[in-house]
Amino acid sequence: MRHWLPGRLGMIALVLIAALVVLLLVRPSAPVVLETRAGLPAGVDADLAGGEPGWVLDPAARRVEIYTAGSSSCPTVPRAVDVEGSVMTVTLAPVSAAACTDDFAYTTTVVAVPEQVTDLESLDVELVTAQ
Repeated sequence: MRHWLPGRLGMIALVLIAALVVLLLVRPSAPVVLETRAGLPAGVDADLAGGEPGWVLDPAARRVEIYTAGSSSCPTVPRAVDVEGSVMTVTLAPVSAAACTDDFAYTTTVVAVPEQVTDLESLDVELVTAQ
């Protein structure tokens, strides 16, 4: 009878479990941006002179529509989403391109509300522009 076989099978099982744990820890996160489109979200009237970013919550779909102003060919869009308590911090950065148009247009980007957020009524979205 082979006495080394149970030891080797145990070692193989241990290696497989460790690999599974590593895969779960480093798996890619869900995409930040679900959809990007030109213009403002429905029902939003923004000051064209100011160009301040803003957001609108769609609680039924668990999505936030974030609008920003700038170049239409290099719009500023969400790059990262972090949640701490009831605050969802969205980091914004412009899309890089070979050349950006020198125009001023609004862009709306749809972002899913992370599952960690359980109370949508108390959700606050903080928009931070990356430098």
